[in-house]
Amino acid sequence: MALLGGVSLLSWVLLVAGRNALAQQRPFLNRWSSTVLLRRTARYSPDPSRRRQARLVLAAASDSPSDHLYWLTGQAWGEHRGLRTEPSVVLALLAMAEQRRGQKGAAERHWRNLLARFPETPASADARYWLGDPGDALHQQLLEQFPAHPSSLASALTMAQTAGPHQLDGALHLARWGPRQVGSEYLLAKLCFQQGGQLPATAAATLADALLRVDNPAAAEACQPGIAQPGNATEDPWPAIRELLLQRSWSQAQTALATAIKSPHLTLAEAIRLDFWHGFVQQQLGQFEEAQRLWHRVTQRAPLSYYGWRSQVRLGTAGWPSPLQWPPTLSPAASLGPISRDDAVTWLWNTGLDVLAWEHWRHWRSATAPQDPDTFWIEGQLRLAVMDPWMGLEQLDAASWNRPASEGQLLALEQARHPIFYGQILATAAQRHGLDPALLLATARQESRFRPAQRSVVGALGLLQLMPTTAAQLMDSASIPTELADQDLETQLLDAETNANLGARYLAQQLRDWQQQPILAIASYNAGPGAVASWGMDGLEEQPELWIEAIPYDETRIYVKTVLGSWWAYSCLHGTPCLQTAEAEMVQDDKPQAGPQAGAWRHP
Repeated sequence: MALLGGVSLLSWVLLVAGRNALAQQRPFLNRWSSTVLLRRTARYSPDPSRRRQARLVLAAASDSPSDHLYWLTGQAWGEHRGLRTEPSVVLALLAMAEQRRGQKGAAERHWRNLLARFPETPASADARYWLGDPGDALHQQLLEQFPAHPSSLASALTMAQTAGPHQLDGALHLARWGPRQVGSEYLLAKLCFQQGGQLPATAAATLADALLRVDNPAAAEACQPGIAQPGNATEDPWPAIRELLLQRSWSQAQTALATAIKSPHLTLAEAIRLDFWHGFVQQQLGQFEEAQRLWHRVTQRAPLSYYGWRSQVRLGTAGWPSPLQWPPTLSPAASLGPISRDDAVTWLWNTGLDVLAWEHWRHWRSATAPQDPDTFWIEGQLRLAVMDPWMGLEQLDAASWNRPASEGQLLALEQARHPIFYGQILATAAQRHGLDPALLLATARQESRFRPAQRSVVGALGLLQLMPTTAAQLMDSASIPTELADQDLETQLLDAETNANLGARYLAQQLRDWQQQPILAIASYNAGPGAVASWGMDGLEEQPELWIEAIPYDETRIYVKTVLGSWWAYSCLHGTPCLQTAEAEMVQDDKPQAGPQAGAWRHP
């Protein structure tokens, strides 16, 4: 008996060790796995968990609801396993697939099954949303149990849009849990402007606080007078330094720059600006070696930025961005965020289930807005994936420029910050009018953040933010697709293809009128050619950076630098690599196994 027991124990130990060794050798299945591996695993793997994971990845990669049903039917077995949420996710995906097929009864059965088996999981929020209606008991449960979940915010948005007893409740829920939700700010501001003086004091205070958080002080004042009074802001040395530069007071500027650059808490954006201009001033004072040292430091810290590009030009290692032959149609998926994490959000993202990853993230984060650069990075990347580039790019910019100066630019973050939306449309329009596609991508990123439905306060419309009067002058019969020929001008300009074609034509026209001088053409696109002509051309050829700093319109000055920097970055990332040998050595060899991420440039 002892011998049999020993043999049985040894066999069990060997079996467990063998399974563990085999598991370590098997590649993790995610959105970057080969289709051949995924299909083989989905059909033939003896491990049911790996079969289901492969089927989830294959379903996520397909746009067809029939494919979803094919891969996921029968896979909703098991119980909730901590961070792993496979059964509830499978049920949610099956319900969504049936909805897309128009099978409401089958979808409802899956939603009810999900709600009965996994009522505490974030996926059950979607079940409550689809099974109930705004204001009813199911939606009340949804708002209470998952207040920051996108389904809760969608319910609250509907309530806030509908006149009745629940309208204020919906607005207050948005104010507390989702003031940055698309459409929230408009509704909250409208409520304050129309009823601010009639609202209960506590409700008015809640709305006003939310509007301040989304940087709308005028609407906040309408709800709570006096709340938006400016506080004591920290004094920024840059305006005074800029004025000294424009006056060519090089010695005074050198002193001011040397003082400002000693600040121990400089962000990356502040540090590279100060370093570039410190080098510029040193060159004017004849200190050429010191100027080159400072420009090399800018290039090492932020090679894909406006100042990184201008530093390389000053060093004689770069010129204008190399024309991009043809950008990818869409940006390739990358690993999520800056660090390796093991949670449901990361698992869903790696599986390719971006919308569910976003829903889990919002539930987990609750009402907490991102505060640190790494959290801005993760949330910005998730927002891009669910087609919210307006907030997503703003958060990714914050993740990049608010980093400590010593960290430098991170290549993976810069790839995320320069996504490609409507790549085919923009590239076709650029080619038609003789433009560099990278320049048109940079312009669209700055004008609308790739939102074809974007409307500005002055009436500009669409992907490249064209004024209707300007667009009307650019139009001809070839500009409008046949299916839009009978539509009004506004509808035509909200079509991405039409807007891209007309915007490219206008930008190409500005380049021709300014003898192919990109700085003047870009400035004209924003401020108008008449305004640019009134500024004079003195110093543009010899000191273009100083000419840009002298632009009298703050918006246009920032616009020109941002578009030039994005143009350079798009060209570097998707065309001719821009790193010189010295900078290329700064790239870390920390490429991940899970996806196409890359290393970082850091100041040594």
